Amino acid sequence: MESTEPKRFKVHYSGSIIWLIFWIIVFFPVALALLFTAISFEVGGISYSIQYDGSRFWLGFWTLVFFPVAFILIFINGYTVLTKKID
Repeated sequence: MESTEPKRFKVHYSGSIIWLIFWIIVFFPVALALLFTAISFEVGGISYSIQYDGSRFWLGFWTLVFFPVAFILIFINGYTVLTKKID
């Protein structure tokens, strides 16, 4: 029989919450790009931390001005994904 215990999914953004809220209101794609520059979350006893290795400013700027350049920046600079088992 399956457990009825609710599953928890914790998300933490380590950037500026004020800028994130501002961009959610003004232009959502910039907020989404910023959100994926410094986010961590826990799933199934494992913590995942995603860090963008480039400049958040330039990623946000190019997302706002011309979105395809933001993808180029992501491919050039890359992301770091750290995993950690939570006891």
